[in-house]
Amino acid sequence: MRSFRPFVILTLSFSAACGGGSKSTGVQIGGVTNGTFRATLDGTVWSPIGTVIVQRPTATSIGMFAVSTTYAMTIVVLNVSGPGTTSLDASVSNGSHASVSKVGTPGWNTGNTGGTGSVVITTLTPSHVVGTFSFDAPSSGAGAAIHVTNGTFDLTY
Repeated sequence: MRSFRPFVILTLSFSAACGGGSKSTGVQIGGVTNGTFRATLDGTVWSPIGTVIVQRPTATSIGMFAVSTTYAMTIVVLNVSGPGTTSLDASVSNGSHASVSKVGTPGWNTGNTGGTGSVVITTLTPSHVVGTFSFDAPSSGAGAAIHVTNGTFDLTY
């Protein structure tokens, strides 16, 4: 099993550190301040609040971190330089993955054995990303996998 905690920690650190440079004027309950990001988690429609953190540490990688009052979601896509489909399958060693966390649970990650899914990027510029995603992520503990469908994002950063 691969561990992706360093990226999540880096993402959380970046999130905590970006107060003054953010385009957001604060958390706005009920919407994303830098575009749209939504999905269906186990049959329930979910969307984050406030700013979705988007990181482009290299020209061929992108990370997105979104949080609400119920769940936090991270999507990491590596080796992407433009529109295309990237596998999130645990059996593919490309480093791309998606994870979901919730207070009081061990969390879910497509990097765990049996994880599957994909991210389809339709637009990728230095300040804008658009696409869709879906995945099944096994639990990091003994719980059931989470089923994520109908994922969409259209974000500026």
